[in-house]
Amino acid sequence: MVSRSLEKMMLIAVGLSTAVIIGVPVLLYAIDTMATTQHLQEGELAAQQIFNATRQVDVGEYDSRSIQVYLPAGISITTDSDYTLIITLNLGVDPPASNAIWSETFLHPIVISPPTESGNYNMTFTLESNVIYITYSLI
Repeated sequence: MVSRSLEKMMLIAVGLSTAVIIGVPVLLYAIDTMATTQHLQEGELAAQQIFNATRQVDVGEYDSRSIQVYLPAGISITTDSDYTLIITLNLGVDPPASNAIWSETFLHPIVISPPTESGNYNMTFTLESNVIYITYSLI
């Protein structure tokens, strides 16, 4: 009788140990995936807002446009050949999916000195002398 109880307890212990050994890494992977997805969504939202405001100034809808935008950690904003605005988000994961990149080419050259840290920014897009200037200030 004692040996059957001990056997049942050992089977339960082995089952629980197996569940923990397999379940914890799977749970941690799922949490990491959700965090990466949220980071990607924040970067995509910021890129859309920046591209929309730049486009509105570029096509002459506005001479100057201001937006408030949250820039997540790991985001960089650059220009390539002056007319292309490139937004890169470092996702903090191993390659091949280590960065998300969005880019758009505009009719006017773009001048920007990009922010170096994450946070909420007030960004102003101004067309002066056929050049789009993007300035920002931390809120």
